Amino acid sequence: MTKTEIAKALTSCVVGFATSTVVKEIVKNNTDPEKVADKAAVIIASYVLGAIAADASKDWTDTKIDELVAKWRKLTSKDELTTV
Repeated sequence: MTKTEIAKALTSCVVGFATSTVVKEIVKNNTDPEKVADKAAVIIASYVLGAIAADASKDWTDTKIDELVAKWRKLTSKDELTTV
């Protein structure tokens, strides 16, 4: 596992957890289930929405990390350093 892959995994974990937690709280604060079936539906829906949001945030953070790594490599490449 490369340093970039480790950074992606850690970032995805933190951002995914935070995102799914926010989504869960939004759903919880905007619903008032009374029946057991409704409570189960809210729990399932918040889990699914949290997972979707976490996946989307993972794709976004992976892209940003790749862009950062590409810029860093370009900045520190020997070709760039010798032309300065």
